[in-house]
Amino acid sequence: MGEDKKDFRSELKKLAEISDLIESTHIFEGEDVIVKVVLKEEKYNEVLRNFREIDWNSEKFFINFGSTSFKFVLDK
Repeated sequence: MGEDKKDFRSELKKLAEISDLIESTHIFEGEDVIVKVVLKEEKYNEVLRNFREIDWNSEKFFINFGSTSFKFVLDK
C-alpha cells in the first residue's frame, strides 16, 4: 500500500505543477480557477481513498493549490 501512496504523491506533484502553470498564465492573473475533472466511480473512489478524512457520500471533492482548485466529480 505504501507504493500506492507514493505514486499518488507523484500525481499530486503533477497537479501542483499544472496549477503553477495556470497561475503563471497572464489571462488568469489574480483570478480563482477551478479545473473540473469528471471520473467514473471506480477511478473516483481510487482517488478518494488517498485522503485521510473521507466523506464517501459526497459526489465531489476539491484539491486546492493556491488560487487553482481541482474539482473531482463522480460521473453518474
